[in-house]
Amino acid sequence: MNTLERRVLQLIGEDPNAPDVFLDTDAGMAPVRDSINDAIQEIVMLTGGQKRTYFIPLREAQAFYRIRLNYGYFGWATDVWLIGQSRRLEQTDMIRLSHHDPRWMVTSASPDAYFPVGEELIGVYPKPSGSSDALEITFVEIPKAYESDTDRVKLKSDFEDGAVHFAVSEYWASRGDAVEAKKHWLMYLDALGLRSLFDSTPQHAPRLDTDKKQETV
Repeated sequence: MNTLERRVLQLIGEDPNAPDVFLDTDAGMAPVRDSINDAIQEIVMLTGGQKRTYFIPLREAQAFYRIRLNYGYFGWATDVWLIGQSRRLEQTDMIRLSHHDPRWMVTSASPDAYFPVGEELIGVYPKPSGSSDALEITFVEIPKAYESDTDRVKLKSDFEDGAVHFAVSEYWASRGDAVEAKKHWLMYLDALGLRSLFDSTPQHAPRLDTDKKQETV
């Protein structure tokens, strides 16, 4: 087991050197490992803490390009540059393009916008009029799940405490202990600096209201 898994076992009362429930095998550690993987992916999505740069040569009249990743998933682009012109592209989407230019699938010129399509495609508008330029894409990469204790865990050290408390919270929730689950969930939020975004003790229940005066008959 890796360091994060050992810390989870310690917090739930297991002896990492001689565990009773979660044995030190891939099958035995699977529940803990699944929770840690969920935590890592959620943390990266919330913080954008894992970034990569990807280069794509543009092709004449080709609007869509595939981003092929071996160790993760395309989350979202933070910057897209047209390298030859040292110019940043603006983000758009197909709905906006349809209103702006009903013939956007045909229009050809130097690209000035990009739009994500699904999990691994990115489109540019207008379609390139030549094949002499390229895109430099900086994007958030969501790590693929690690499967064994020898695999590299892609998580910044600043967020390791958060991943541990996330997994511990899920453990206690699965055991029906809401008090312990909530305690570690709040510690997870604290580790990410997100506690203020969640009102754990609302002072009033939300309700609909209007300014209309009730008429009497």
